Amino acid sequence: MTDAVAGERTRDRMIRIARELFAKHSYEGASLQMIASAAGVTKPAISYHFRTKEELLAAVAAPAFDDLRAYFDALNTQHAKAARRRHAVAGYVDLLVRHRELMFLLVEDPGAAASPVIHDRMTAFSDELRRLFVTDWTDLAEQVHVTVALGGLRDAAASFPEVPDDDLRLHLQAAADRMLARPLRRGRTPTSPSTEH
Repeated sequence: MTDAVAGERTRDRMIRIARELFAKHSYEGASLQMIASAAGVTKPAISYHFRTKEELLAAVAAPAFDDLRAYFDALNTQHAKAARRRHAVAGYVDLLVRHRELMFLLVEDPGAAASPVIHDRMTAFSDELRRLFVTDWTDLAEQVHVTVALGGLRDAAASFPEVPDDDLRLHLQAAADRMLARPLRRGRTPTSPSTEH
């Protein structure tokens, strides 16, 4: 094995262990020393690959961000609105299941979610994601519906760690189909609560 291959495997192991320890102890609670010990390396060895813990968090999130970018790029080739929406729903569910450990970290750990390497990119991706499902941004009812649906699916993906991937995907897809398969009918907006007694 070459030094480059060995170094890449060590780096990958650090990322995997960091993801596990961030989920178990929180981003703030898992120190670089804890990660180094669990990986069987020294703390300077961690610092050789990642200058800061924030860089390590960015590496943990990188595969999900790469998959998100590929997801949006693939959808840009879909021209039929109905087909694009179906692919957007199915693709979103697949992303949530594939990266459910990261979803758990972002939902359950405010420190990780607030980190600039996560927060700024997630905000941009969230806006881009909503635009896949909302075409008329003047329609507040649709905006609220889509925002609740997307956030609820993300939270559900993080809330059932004991459920196998295939089962979780099945149930998330069913929920997503009910909430996002078609836009709300135009002209239907929530009515104000009655003031009559």
